[in-house]
This record gives sequence, structure tokens and C-alpha cells, in this order.
Amino acid sequence: MRLIKPVEITPAKLTNSNVPETDYPAWVAGSYALGDRRIKDHHIYESLAAANTADPSDATKWLDVGFTNRWRMFDSKVESLTTNPGTIVFTIKPGAVVNSSALFNLKGKSVTVSMVDPGEGEVYRKQISLVDAGVTNWFDWFFEPIGRRTDLVVLDMPAYGSASIVVTIDAGPEVAAAGHFVVGAVKQLGTALYGTSVGINDYSRKTTDDFGNTVVIQRSFSNRAEFDVALDTSEVTRVRRLLAELRATPLVWIGEETYEATILFGFYKDFQIVFSGPSVSDCSITVEGVI
Repeated sequence: MRLIKPVEITPAKLTNSNVPETDYPAWVAGSYALGDRRIKDHHIYESLAAANTADPSDATKWLDVGFTNRWRMFDSKVESLTTNPGTIVFTIKPGAVVNSSALFNLKGKSVTVSMVDPGEGEVYRKQISLVDAGVTNWFDWFFEPIGRRTDLVVLDMPAYGSASIVVTIDAGPEVAAAGHFVVGAVKQLGTALYGTSVGINDYSRKTTDDFGNTVVIQRSFSNRAEFDVALDTSEVTRVRRLLAELRATPLVWIGEETYEATILFGFYKDFQIVFSGPSVSDCSITVEGVI
């Protein structure tokens, strides 16, 4: 059981991206009509008044619609997508020692992660296929749609403080997309056990009237997991302190990296540690993913 605390991605740390920031024109001082949209500080703002001469920082005159397409994958939301035809290629210079990264809500065929150090050149490269056949018989092999992985983590990156991280999401002739990107240093909690459960929180609305007619309004959903974790009893205090420090902080939670369903980006709802014995103790952590 591991977790990654994200390094904040600021404009200074995103040193390159092939996703254009041309959603709308940049905001400049002037007069704007009701409904006009402009970009300032990588956010899209919509005018709430006619003959609007206010700065977008004035919330009574401008509505913050959200990040631009280029920046949606860094906005701490999984559902908002950065999209680009063919590929998404970007470079991050974290400015800190990192050794892991994660990507969520992906659409593409493969992901390549590399690290380039100013003095040593490329020190790491890993390509991961997003194609997940998931078939158990010949009929499914020929007739079932090809499955795609949407979430992944990279945990074997070398610890470099000066290296830049280059990520390529390749969708071939299709549109590449990414919901969220995280880079940081991985922390070990314990060993995730069989008995861990995963699921979703569905926010869809289902109503049935007096005549039995059901109306379904499909809405978003978030991932959920309840991890059973074995800890060394000597580590209980460290883990409790770490989790207390990271309360109300969105993190990457990794039960087992080869089981995609146990990789979540979200908050822990609660945790409980039981001193089960002098050597090994039991911990349960409930994690709710963000949308």
C-alpha cells in the first residue's frame, strides 16, 4: 500500500506543452459584452454583464468557468479533460526530488514517461501500453471491443531533483485525452491485503412516479475503495502521524499497481488502526475518489 503526495504544477514548472492555449482570446483591458469569454492566468472567464470593463478578478462581473484545455489535467479534477488530436506531449520540471507519477482518465493507445537531466541526458524511459484486451476465450478475442486502461502509475523512476519529466500520450489518429497528472515522491504505508474492496459512488438520479415510470438522469461517478492493510506494529505511530498530516489532501492511493481498480486519486474518508499483535497490526482506510 503506497501513496503519492502531488507536487503542485505551476506555470513555471510546465515548461513545454503541445496543447495550444487558444480556447478563447486573452483578456485585455476593454469593454466586453454579456457572455463574452476570455482567458487570464490559464482560466476561462465569462462576462456576466454588458459593457463590462471590470477585471476578471471581480466575481460579480466575471464567472470563472475553469481552466483552459492545456491546464485541465493539472486542476485536481479527474473528469475535466485535456484533449489534443493525436498526441499530448508535455514537460514538467518539478523542482523537487520525485520518483513516481500517475495519470488518470486517459484516452489513448500508449503512454511514454521519460526523465531528462541537464548534465546526464535521458536517465529514464518507460512506455506503457493502454490496450487491455481482457479476454478469456477466442470469441471475445475476435468480437469484443478492445478495452483500454484509463489509470496508471509509474513507481520506478529514479530520484532526481534536477531532471525534467517528459510525458507523451499517444492516441494515433484519434484524440488523446488526460484527466489528471500527478508527480511526486511515493510513500510506503504497509501491505494491501486480499479483502480490499473497490466500487463507485454513482451520482446519477433515478426517480419513479406513482405509475411506475422510471426516469434516469445519468451523472458523474467517483471511485471508492476500502483498503485492508497490514502494518509493522513498530510503524503504527509513523503511519498514523502521516495520515493525520495528509487529511483533506488529495493523494494518489495505490493498493497494488498491477490492479488498476486499486489506483485512485482522492481523499481518505477515515482510517482505523488496530494493534493486532507485537509484530503486525491491522489498518483499514476508506478512500473516496474525486470526480
